[in-house]
Amino acid sequence: METRYGSLTDKIEPETVLSLLEEDQLFAAKQRARLGRAKLSRGTRVLMWCLRGYVILMLIVVVVAIVNAVHGGGQ
Repeated sequence: METRYGSLTDKIEPETVLSLLEEDQLFAAKQRARLGRAKLSRGTRVLMWCLRGYVILMLIVVVVAIVNAVHGGGQ
């Protein structure tokens, strides 16, 4: 239903809708909302593994920097 100011559903918060549902309707809505794992291309999977490696490397760099700062290794 369109109004002069846009769709009525644009103004309704999801929490409001969920609070109005009965128990079985709420269960059905949550079942429909479950999503499985996305199918990623090989390039995307490689990129994700590279990002994981980068995060681990940066964690090691930060830990080494903190240890050096605490023990005065930078002087």
